[in-house]
Amino acid sequence: MQLRLSLPQLVMIAVTLLTSTSLLPFILESFGQKSTASDLYETKTLKLSPNIKHLVILIPNEGHESQNPGDVSSDQRLINQPYIPQRATVNPGTMVIWFNGDVDHDHKITLANGVNPENAIFESDTFAYNEPSEPIVLNETGTFNYYETDVNNEDQDYVMNGTIDVVSQQGPNASGMTSGPASNSVNPTSAAVNNGDTAGVLMVPTQDIENYVQDLESKGFAVDSTYNFKDLRGGQKGTGDQQALLVWSASGMDLGEVISALQDITPRLPYS
Repeated sequence: MQLRLSLPQLVMIAVTLLTSTSLLPFILESFGQKSTASDLYETKTLKLSPNIKHLVILIPNEGHESQNPGDVSSDQRLINQPYIPQRATVNPGTMVIWFNGDVDHDHKITLANGVNPENAIFESDTFAYNEPSEPIVLNETGTFNYYETDVNNEDQDYVMNGTIDVVSQQGPNASGMTSGPASNSVNPTSAAVNNGDTAGVLMVPTQDIENYVQDLESKGFAVDSTYNFKDLRGGQKGTGDQQALLVWSASGMDLGEVISALQDITPRLPYS
């Protein structure tokens, strides 16, 4: 006997399935995954799952411009954070590296223990545009602050700053990459580059987003989510006034391969 259901009955079944407690975590995780980039823009925070062992923090173009309202250069910014993400939550053992996407500006990162902010436990060498910093592996739980001074000639008191929370994440909700927000020491090492899962963010003009998504995917990256926003500068020649965040991940790629791919894409962005 063939069972025939009316449209109202089908709708009722669909609603029941969507609100089922057994399916709800999967549904929320799927929808949450799609909003990672938008949440990152609004909260300036990215939380990585334990399976992601490498985090590439982007220094965006004009990241050196003051974030302080009213400062002379504050209207030169493109995005509302000097680092993307400005606050990251990672698992112990995660290797962190900073990538310089700030056109024609050098950077140098100082990392300090959150318990003792004056205790610098890592200082990178100066690294130029389209270059990465040395990596650091964060092996112990804690909150670590990083910063840069003397980055803006017009506002010399401006300090770029960010935070990394190292937290042991366990349980069923530990998986997945989400945006949102740990406490005492770190064992930094210049560890050898190993295969592993890597995550990061790229900022591109919205008008060209499809090209950059295809470029990333052709290089073996997965684009987890995107978010378009009106840039704070109001646009410049070649970019339009809408920029986009691309949250990406790469699985099974050597970190050197990841950086090489970013170095191929970044100079082709129409930022100046």
